[in-house]
Amino acid sequence: MPGMKLLYRSLFFALLLIDWLPVSIMAQTDTVIADTDAAKHIGEKVTVEGIVVEVFTHGRNFFIDLGNPYPNQSITGWIPENSELADESRFYDLEGKKIKMTGTIKLYKGKPEIKLMSKDQLILE
Repeated sequence: MPGMKLLYRSLFFALLLIDWLPVSIMAQTDTVIADTDAAKHIGEKVTVEGIVVEVFTHGRNFFIDLGNPYPNQSITGWIPENSELADESRFYDLEGKKIKMTGTIKLYKGKPEIKLMSKDQLILE
């Protein structure tokens, strides 16, 4: 049954390609930028790296500012209270450390911001 063997091989190859393709596309679109360039990438999904200068809370929300303290920060990582990260008290230990935040940059009151909902969006360097 040479026809069946060819069909199985073709199916196996197609499954490998489907499994590999999303990873390849994600790797091509994952751009790393400096926090000072965040305002140039509004609406884009990127990874922003920089030094944490301030961590504070407002209600049950956490805010991580890079570059400069609020209101002159280059970008803020906003961790809403319904995020899986919201109960993390370790954020205060981030001040002075280099981090990477991944997500879509949006403007909030004229300043760049990334909404952080999961642990894989925030990496300590």
